[in-house]
This record gives sequence, C-alpha cells and structure tokens, in this order.
Amino acid sequence: MTVHVISLGDLVVDLIAPVTLPILPFQHQEARGVTPEPGGSGNFMIAGVRMGMKVSSIGAVGDDLFGQFLLNVLRSEGVNTAGITVVPGSRSTLVLDLVDAATQQHTFIGSPAVGDPVPYTDTVEQLLTSAGALFLQGYTLHERQIADLVPQVLARARALGLPVYFDVGPTVRHLPFERVQHTMRQSDILMMTEDELPLAADGRTGAAAYAFLLSLGARLLVIKQGAQGCLLVQPQQQEQVPGFPVPVVDTIGAGDCFDAAFIYGQQRGFSLRDSARLANAMGAASVQKSGSGRNAPTCAELLAVLRQFKVEVDFSC
Repeated sequence: MTVHVISLGDLVVDLIAPVTLPILPFQHQEARGVTPEPGGSGNFMIAGVRMGMKVSSIGAVGDDLFGQFLLNVLRSEGVNTAGITVVPGSRSTLVLDLVDAATQQHTFIGSPAVGDPVPYTDTVEQLLTSAGALFLQGYTLHERQIADLVPQVLARARALGLPVYFDVGPTVRHLPFERVQHTMRQSDILMMTEDELPLAADGRTGAAAYAFLLSLGARLLVIKQGAQGCLLVQPQQQEQVPGFPVPVVDTIGAGDCFDAAFIYGQQRGFSLRDSARLANAMGAASVQKSGSGRNAPTCAELLAVLRQFKVEVDFSC
C-alpha cells in the first residue's frame, strides 16, 4: 500500500556550520565544511520518502539560488514538488545552523522569505484529493507568502476527511496564541516536545495541558521526549513508549524524522505503540548523524536500529 502524505510549508535551506559555542564578539573561529541542506519540512519529506512514503509538498520558495537548490534536492530525493510555487522576485527562507558537535548543542539564525502571496491552485486541489494525510509544523504559520493558503488547505483537508498532523514547534511563542489555537482546532494529532507543551497549552503543564489540548478537538497528543522516547496521550489513556539509548552526534532534524516515521506507521495501519516505536527508532537513527536534509536516516540505518534493539514491527525497505 502506497502512503501519500502532504507536507504544508516550512520550505527552508539550512546552512550547517560546525562551530564552538558560544559565539562571542571578536573571538574569531573557523567553520570547516559549511554545507547547504534542505531544512524544516525537508527533513520530514526526505525521511518519509526513504521509508517508502509518497510525499508531496505545498508551499513557496524564492526565485533565487537557494530556492532552486531546494527544489533540485527535493526532486532528486523523490519528493513531489508540483505544489511548490516559485514566486517571481522573491527570496527563499534561509537558516544558519551553528552546530557544536562536542557539546551536542546548536542554535539557529533565520532569514525569513520575502515575496508575494501564493494562491490556492488546481494543483493544490489535486494533491489534496489524492492524499491520505496532511502534515504541517508551527514554523509554517510564520510564512507570510502562504498565510492565506494555509487556512484554505486546512479547511479543504478537513472537508476531505484527511487526518491533520500538526507539530507545534518552538517558534509558536512568537505568534499570537489565538492563531496557534485555531490551527490546533483544525488538527487531529498534535505533536510536540516536552518543552513545547506549555507553548501549545497557553502556559499549562502536565495533566492540565493534556486536558486543554484534547479539549480543542485533537484525538491524540504525541509528546516527544528525546532519548526517553515519547508519551501518547488520548482522552481516556496514556502510554509511555521507551526510546533507544544511542550515541548522540547532533539532534537537528531528529524530531522531523520522528514525525515522518510516526505518520508512516499510522498511515500503514500500525498500532499507536508500533508507530511510536518506529518513530523512536527513526529519531535514534537521526541523532547518530550530523546535519539535516540529505543527512536524514536511510532505510537501512533505520532498520539497523530496529535490529539492534530487537524491535519487531512490520517494516522493511
């Protein structure tokens, strides 16, 4: 069975620079091996394709070298880019990733896209009617070019009965909470880290936060907890799914890859627990590598984690 998932927005290019953090004024250093990679949803999409999903992107890139680079890489990885609009005279979103491998820390410096709004097109409609699920991240809500497109896509996905997966992310703290809450009300599954829980729940934590988020209409909360695994929260039950202890090189993109594997499992009809175990394994495979985009785990690397920890799920390359 072919799994077709739409990824909405968050089309960025990461410039990955290995450094020693913190970066201080007048204390110069050399960043060796600076590399460009698809970031944001690019991690999710490349990981998903490598697992065997059909992934289509809806969004916008700039009419610049970075936009062309992003399109070329996504296409070479097998992502369907038909729903991506190249906006004439615009600029792509660029993120500088400063990565300290010694401390396993990183920081991001973002340059948002600039350009005209993107319309809802016949191509977008065709993609949605052929898909099995819609995925978006909190970063998508920052994009001015698709600010009008996002609610239209969400409304159409709901009308079509597509499950909507929303990964809240850390940057929603910079958005009006009413806008974030509106998006959560349009979502079936909310995904976030433990640190992002209060951002999603308007300052609430723990059981109060879970109750608030479920009251918005979500049927499932997936709380990502790093090496500890993840917590699955439903209206009447909770389940902790343990993670896998592996050496950590870099955590950039691990949450995006986790999302891809969890949605893959759900779209394939896996149980919630098996979907979470697959996602935890994907996260474990991701943190053992440095960087984003094409550094997302391969199918073989995911299988290696499953075999190492003797995880039996119905997955093969």
